[in-house]
Amino acid sequence: MILGVMVMIALIIIMSIVSQRRFEKSKDKPVKGDELPIWPFEPMPIMTDTEVLFFAKLQQAVPEYHIFGQVQLSRIIQPSDAAEGDRSFWLNRICRQSVDYVLVARDAQTTLLAIELDDWTHDSASRSKADEKKDKALASAGIPILRFHAERMPSADIIRHDIKAVLRKYGSG
Repeated sequence: MILGVMVMIALIIIMSIVSQRRFEKSKDKPVKGDELPIWPFEPMPIMTDTEVLFFAKLQQAVPEYHIFGQVQLSRIIQPSDAAEGDRSFWLNRICRQSVDYVLVARDAQTTLLAIELDDWTHDSASRSKADEKKDKALASAGIPILRFHAERMPSADIIRHDIKAVLRKYGSG
């Protein structure tokens, strides 16, 4: 009986030591690329040529606001308290989505409007579905979205008119 208990204790100790060694080895295991002195990245433009042109018109149209380009949804909206234990689920719903431009009040913290510059790529069924999801997420957070079409590039005056109309409608302007 005593021998059996001693064997059992010895097995537990051995298993514990083996488990600890495996854990230590696994946490020290390098991730692919960690050994490289330089990673294979290069800079890329933040906007397309058309988006840069529209950005300049936006700046001209509404100089009284801050304008940020290519903003991740997760930087301007977050799950509400109603999400309770599902915060990760709701963040994953908007993961990797962005808006082309964000109009922000002078306090640099209040998002007033999301602006999208749609081109022919928004005609596909999958892109339309992604746009609907983005629109729903923003509307749920109380942030209006205004869409312009790249093929019908509006003037700065039309952009200002449309932005001011939306801001008045939502009580932000």
